Amino acid sequence: MARCPKCSFALVLLSQRNKYKCAKCSRLYLAKEIDSKEFREWNKRQRLLDLENLKSKRLKRTEEEKQQYRKEYWNKNRETILEIQRNWYIINREQINAKRKELYQKSNYNIKRKERRHRNIEGTRQLSRIHFWRQKQKALALEALENRQYKACKPKIMISPPTFLHSELLKVPKCL
Repeated sequence: MARCPKCSFALVLLSQRNKYKCAKCSRLYLAKEIDSKEFREWNKRQRLLDLENLKSKRLKRTEEEKQQYRKEYWNKNRETILEIQRNWYIINREQINAKRKELYQKSNYNIKRKERRHRNIEGTRQLSRIHFWRQKQKALALEALENRQYKACKPKIMISPPTFLHSELLKVPKCL
């Protein structure tokens, strides 16, 4: 409902004269002016409502929708984002490396690595010895196969002794 700009009282439309009249102060206003002013105010209120609705819709996005939006944004702007990150890294390289170094020194990672190494040192040594002797056995087996007259393409089944029998050639004492 239209209100008087001076006294905010209700306006009455005089349809024959195409004007509004204030019942309190008896002033006359053109219907076009009052209607346009009311429309502008209504439009302003609607824009504010639309903004509030838009904000509430943004807040109601689920995590999946947010992730989907991020992926789409990343795919569209990948090169630009990477270029910005490279430039930022070049400018702040020393600070970044200093922070990384500080975090690395503060972390318990080195301490844990050292403890794990000392805990498993005997097992590691044993595994390395096993690996070494397996390589030696493999080399002896390959050498024995090369010295034989049998070739791999012959259909005859080659009978060769198991590799542990070659351990005598290594002159290793048997651990039995």
